[in-house]
Amino acid sequence: MNDDLMTAPELAKYLKVELRTVYRYLKDAQLPAIRMGGRWRFRKEDIDRWLVEHAPLRAQRRHQPRILLVDDDETFRELLSDFFQTKDCTFRGAENGEAALALLKEMTFDLLIVDLRMPGMGGIELIRRAKSLHPDVRILVLTAYSGKESAIEALRLGVTDYLEKPIRDLQALASAVEVALRP
Repeated sequence: MNDDLMTAPELAKYLKVELRTVYRYLKDAQLPAIRMGGRWRFRKEDIDRWLVEHAPLRAQRRHQPRILLVDDDETFRELLSDFFQTKDCTFRGAENGEAALALLKEMTFDLLIVDLRMPGMGGIELIRRAKSLHPDVRILVLTAYSGKESAIEALRLGVTDYLEKPIRDLQALASAVEVALRP
């Protein structure tokens, strides 16, 4: 394959959007693309030109908040993923701090929801590192192991809110998220 051509997944990563967004723009014939062997390919220079021409559209599209949940409980991540996708959010989950940092290096999130106790890197250390990468990111702590010391440390690091598990009412969590995302 020619080095200046990108596949749809490569373009999604380059644009820092979900793959489905790339396909939606393809469907609406808004992206400059080439059909090769039954697959779409994109020239970087054509995409860069298109981005310059459509900069105001990109700013308008940013209204959909990006949320990253970092929790070692897979069932909980799946539950919140299903819930927040109904709330018109882009939602990603990470099973630990290391996976979360990898995602934070790839894309920008508006809000992190972080469990404090996880295998490997704990939530407090993740918050420190996330804030060093993205100082303006908003963070909610959601943990079953709350303690005065961890709450004080989290608030000192700039956490927006501190909630205890189990979450009995997802609407209460949605309200906390809405408040955290306000400018």
